[in-house]
Amino acid sequence: MRTGAFRANEKADAMKKTVFAVTAIATLTLAGCIHVDADEHGRDAMYENTETALRVCGGEGRVKEVTEDGFKCID
Repeated sequence: MRTGAFRANEKADAMKKTVFAVTAIATLTLAGCIHVDADEHGRDAMYENTETALRVCGGEGRVKEVTEDGFKCID
């Protein structure tokens, strides 16, 4: 036979799992929004600048820095 304390512990465990699940869903939703936003702008610029830097600088060993705004070759 279950006691009232045992049932209270079951309810508390269920509540903890529910709160954890809601928190995980909210976190993943926010992370998805940030990820999409970063990919939309930053990743395309970085990819294009990296490709350009490799061509202009003369290869991987000649690129000093690549940013969203441009790149720098090793002098």
